[in-house]
Amino acid sequence: MRDKSLVCLLLTLLLSSGLMCGVDALSTHVSFHSVGVTVDLTFPEEAHPADLIWHNITMTANTSLILRNFTVVIKALVNSSWQEVTREGKTNRYMPENDILPIPMRFPLPQNTNGRLYCFIYVLTNLTADPSSYTFYTTSVRTLTYSELLNAHNELLADYSDLLNEYNALWANYTDILADYQTLLESYNKLSIQYGTLNSTYNELSVRFGTLNSAYNELSLKYGTSISTYNSLLGNYNALRSDYNSLNSTHYSLQANYTSLEADYNSLNQSYTSLKQSHNTLENEVNASEAGLTQTRILMTLFMGTTIALILLVAYIKRKKQEPYLVIRKETVAVKQDES
Repeated sequence: MRDKSLVCLLLTLLLSSGLMCGVDALSTHVSFHSVGVTVDLTFPEEAHPADLIWHNITMTANTSLILRNFTVVIKALVNSSWQEVTREGKTNRYMPENDILPIPMRFPLPQNTNGRLYCFIYVLTNLTADPSSYTFYTTSVRTLTYSELLNAHNELLADYSDLLNEYNALWANYTDILADYQTLLESYNKLSIQYGTLNSTYNELSVRFGTLNSAYNELSLKYGTSISTYNSLLGNYNALRSDYNSLNSTHYSLQANYTSLEADYNSLNQSYTSLKQSHNTLENEVNASEAGLTQTRILMTLFMGTTIALILLVAYIKRKKQEPYLVIRKETVAVKQDES
């Protein structure tokens, strides 16, 4: 910060000295008397390259005369070489005493103009045979004019004052910071010792961390396999859960049907028991009837056999001889059937 302030101060002094020299060398008015005329020339003190500037000439006749030739040539230094910028002339003009001839000149400056403009004035009248000529420098052309440099100087001077104040404040802060630095240095030394201890502890923990990290990676792989298995089983569980809910609903429906059928079964079972008892009773009665029917059939068979035998016997006797015969009346025995 101190070096920066010194550089700013030196730059300010250099600019100030350069500006002072430029002011002493510049002029905005030139006047001269010769060959019966007085020539006054006014021009701007400073200008920028490519500006449109003016040079005003006023010629006054000190006595009656004839102005045979009056020429003004202005040149500019462009890229290290002189270049004619403008030219103005008057010839063969009668001028009575105290006559004033104004010659205004306006012209643009080349882009790369640098330094002062060069002015050449040539005057020839009828009063003398020899002409009069003058050469001098006029407007100073530069990128930064004196007023602009002065403004820059004032700004730099203000910046220098601000920087100086800032430097003083920073110097005071530097003193405080230096004291804090000493305190912090002592703390740093203590912390450095603690750092060594912690660093050794860190190395031990780093080794343990490597071991635990390896175990963690193995467990992470197992976890990945387990989680994929879990997801698969969870999908199967959800499918089975859905099937279970469907079967449970079917179970409840079948349970209700089963209850209804069980009630019907109990009712039918009671009817079956009652019918079975009636069946057994009827079966006993049928068996008894079949036994009686069998006996009747046997008797009928015997009776029919006896009847047939008697018929055959009677027929045989009739064939042998004509003998008194016996009349056997055939009777049909009616057998009472069972109610069943």
